[in-house]
Amino acid sequence: MHETIKTLAGVAGNVLEWYDFAVFGYFSDILGKVFFPPHQAENVALMEAFAVFGGAFVMRPLGGILMGHLGDLYGSKTALQGSIFLMAVPTFAMGCLPTYAQVGAWSYTLLILVRLLQGLSVGGQLMSSLVFTLEGKPKKHWGLYGSYVMATANFGTLLGGLVGYLIRSNLTEEQLLQYGWRIPFLSGILVSVCGLYLKFYCDGDDEDDATFHHHAATTKRTSPLRLALRPESRRQLLAACLVPMLYSGGFYLCFVWMAIFMADLIPSDPFTTQQAFGINSLSLFVSVCLLFPVAGILSDWYGRRTIMTIGGILSGLGAPFLIMGIAQGYPTMTFASQSILGVSLSFWGAPMMAWLVESFPPENRLTSAAVGYNIGQACVGGVTPALATFLVDRYDDGGGYYLFSTGGVTGFLITALAMISLLGLWVISPQPSLVQLMPLLLPVKNNVDCLKEENSRLLQSMETAETLDSCSSAWPNH
Repeated sequence: MHETIKTLAGVAGNVLEWYDFAVFGYFSDILGKVFFPPHQAENVALMEAFAVFGGAFVMRPLGGILMGHLGDLYGSKTALQGSIFLMAVPTFAMGCLPTYAQVGAWSYTLLILVRLLQGLSVGGQLMSSLVFTLEGKPKKHWGLYGSYVMATANFGTLLGGLVGYLIRSNLTEEQLLQYGWRIPFLSGILVSVCGLYLKFYCDGDDEDDATFHHHAATTKRTSPLRLALRPESRRQLLAACLVPMLYSGGFYLCFVWMAIFMADLIPSDPFTTQQAFGINSLSLFVSVCLLFPVAGILSDWYGRRTIMTIGGILSGLGAPFLIMGIAQGYPTMTFASQSILGVSLSFWGAPMMAWLVESFPPENRLTSAAVGYNIGQACVGGVTPALATFLVDRYDDGGGYYLFSTGGVTGFLITALAMISLLGLWVISPQPSLVQLMPLLLPVKNNVDCLKEENSRLLQSMETAETLDSCSSAWPNH
């Protein structure tokens, strides 16, 4: 029971983090009208809202440094408690902000400040939760448990999508503009309270944390950031910045921005808002929330790089065609295309979590993983939706079955991210041994070893038999 509560505490912050970021993305069209000057083009207001969405990502590396430093020096549990508490404040504050009609330019100024504070607070959350979870599990199952951590984060996105669907289905646009947009942010405080309760509930007899503090008390403390920036660590840290870019940008494009794209930006306007959010949520649940643990298990069996490479290649090559299929506006094709892209991203994102933790030594693991992951998020996670909106506005051609159509051009963003992340995985990151690269050869190797042992036993038996024959022939006959 204690382990269950501990696990729930470890992932509650992930649900809140991704819930809030998803809600902001799902209501970006409404927020653009509420917080920015009226009488401007709808796509311009949407790009402004997504720009603020991306602004929070800029602060995430600093949050990763602060929380990572705290976790490496005082335990990942301490960092996790702090990050959950700090996330609750800006999430609730978002729902209390005045609108442009009430305070003019102060509205988007306050919005930007709250989002920056939020980015700072969530910078260390996911990695704190990941390290907190994996360090107490068998290393041979890190792929599975790492995928669980990320799956709960994806559940936060799914929860945000469902909340968006329910609110948009029951309120008119006028009601959404007046007060409806506040509801999902104010309700996020409930997740924070649950997470803090669970986290402090399992405070009492945490053996792992006691072991950590005993180790910290008996060893000389060195700045984890200084360890992460040592010359021999910089190459792996650079790889940790590049590798998460595919999943960071790809996920927000595929499952946050895509709902707005289907509802408002496809030229033929084939979906209602309810249909767009329904398809998006179902696809997210099937292709990511359910399949993430499968991809994690496969990475435990066949190696992180093997499964990640499959996901990276499929995502990079397939994204332009799949998003082009979504842009055609047929419900079945849209669901299938989005789900296939989600599966491809899952094969990259699920093993990536264990790969990040395995890439660094325990003394600076949390700081290094948090800094690398959050720099990747800052570079592409927040920029991708705004850039995709710009490209749709630029290539508004009425759809079409060709690569430089509305869908195809945005798909090339994922292609570019796949190339960058694969470069980080195979070129920048130190190369593994042959056994790590080709784990499928292990059964063959074991069979060869068995044959060698069997041949050795046969040779020994033959030599023994020849020796006995020699002794028998040398014995005098009577």
